[in-house]
Amino acid sequence: MNKFIRHATTTGWMFTIMILLFSPTAAAWEKDGLRLRGRMMVRYQVDKDRLSDQWTDTLELQRARFDGRWLVNDDLKLMLEFEFGNGFEIRDVYAEYTVVQALKIKAGHFKKPFSRLRMSSRWDLVIPRRGLLNRQMNGLTGDFGGCGGRDIGLMFSGRVGESVKFRYFLGVFDGFSLVDTFYKDLDDPTEPNASHRDYVARVQLRVVKGLVFAFHYNHKRASVIQATGGPMLDYTYNMFGADIRWKYHGFTLQVEGAYGDNPNAMKGHKLVGGHAIASYAINISDTVVLTPALMGELLDPDDVVDGQMATRLAGALNLDIGQHIRIILSAEGGFDEYQWEVPEYITETDLRAELERAREVPTRIFLQINVAI
Repeated sequence: MNKFIRHATTTGWMFTIMILLFSPTAAAWEKDGLRLRGRMMVRYQVDKDRLSDQWTDTLELQRARFDGRWLVNDDLKLMLEFEFGNGFEIRDVYAEYTVVQALKIKAGHFKKPFSRLRMSSRWDLVIPRRGLLNRQMNGLTGDFGGCGGRDIGLMFSGRVGESVKFRYFLGVFDGFSLVDTFYKDLDDPTEPNASHRDYVARVQLRVVKGLVFAFHYNHKRASVIQATGGPMLDYTYNMFGADIRWKYHGFTLQVEGAYGDNPNAMKGHKLVGGHAIASYAINISDTVVLTPALMGELLDPDDVVDGQMATRLAGALNLDIGQHIRIILSAEGGFDEYQWEVPEYITETDLRAELERAREVPTRIFLQINVAI
């Protein structure tokens, strides 16, 4: 087994911070409507490298985030969140104003209201990795922001009803990016060469306590610059999805499915997939909770490529200690490869690399520690 450590320069202070954060006095600082909070994920992972066919283990700082929330008054909330695990990156920067319960206005940089799993915080996930469908659908591999990624947006939302609750989200989002596989401006190689605009809608209906149905839709318009002064390639994508969440005492079942255009595949090729997550919270004491969880999912990222429905299975044991610490032991694996026909706007070199790449469902085991203060 080969052993290596990523982010070696950070490991010393990383463990120092962990020791401090494990103190029982750890708590978010909050005063006069201002809350400051820090969160960190550390993961030790063992997986099989596809190229060398050898098992490797990795210790890495997965996430390190800091956020500040200011409740200016009963109606106005300001939010700032940034990440510094792999360099500095802005995550959430927005203002949200509540006109009435049925109308909230949100503007800034934040997640699109698409997919319950994507909208859920990483710190709340009982299965630490969101999986194959999320990766294809929500922008982790795509060049156009995905359906549920973060972008600059304006969103209206609200809630109506008490015993039966109806919630809605309507937003428009813009995004710009620099993609290495696209043409770069020789005079300014850091200039963005791709753009997109998303129109997103999501509706939720809580029929009875603990049971919520939701439907969401994303209409995306994207453009790619081929060459300086040349015409732009314009693309249109549509993605439909639905999810159900049922909570009963300590048991939670979440099912989600999606169908639409895959932004990573050639224009007009369809993606279909879905997943289910079941978990049960066991209260060991007032401050310790053990939550076993299972996840299964199916994904076909391209309806034109035959016989490429991939299956992924994942399981996890979550141990919550107080409000600040979660220790997770997780394993995942799957069957078959998932393939798609790549877009026509990438270079010949990248095209050959894409066609030769085997997209296997990864097999891995990891121990993760989440710390929040």
